[in-house]
Amino acid sequence: GISQKVTFGEAVEIAEWVSARTGVRAEFILAVLTQESNLGKNVGTCNRAGDPPSKSWKAVMKPERDQVPFVAVTKELGLDTDTTPVSCPMRDANGERIGWGGAMGPAQFIPSTWVLYESRIAAVAGSNPPNPWEPRDAFIAAGILLKDNGAAAGTWGAERLAALRYLAGWKNATKSAYAFYGDEVMALAEKYQRQIDILQRN
Repeated sequence: GISQKVTFGEAVEIAEWVSARTGVRAEFILAVLTQESNLGKNVGTCNRAGDPPSKSWKAVMKPERDQVPFVAVTKELGLDTDTTPVSCPMRDANGERIGWGGAMGPAQFIPSTWVLYESRIAAVAGSNPPNPWEPRDAFIAAGILLKDNGAAAGTWGAERLAALRYLAGWKNATKSAYAFYGDEVMALAEKYQRQIDILQRN
């Protein structure tokens, strides 16, 4: 498919490159992208070739917000709109659908957010158009959004809040239902800090 897997070493190199341009810690960028897509290994299980209509982009994306941008992004990149993988909607413990899916690539940007950031991503990446499924572009997108969310302050609290805003938006970031996400991202960031320290000593 279109998912481009990267090794941990490659991911560290990209994250450090993005960090130098955004002021957001590389370890934190890696943590968010691990939480979102396992560094690009899991970019979505909806809208793939052979999926049923219930998993089509037309069924899983919010119509008035993301469908038109998704068509524009895929067409601009020469991708098949009907077989380019996106995220499925989340489900609760009872299997009931929660909200909308349609997030794209390693950074899991919804199409409407991607097009808002597209020119800024292109300016840093040098790619025109940038591609949400290309790891380097996705890392840049995440770094820019996390900076906008306050992560460049570099404190534990600022990073955790930036992660929650990444998941749920500014309005819903402090809801207790999303606390797990912030905690898991910060635990991953600490783990990556230890691993990068080891790599840099060797």
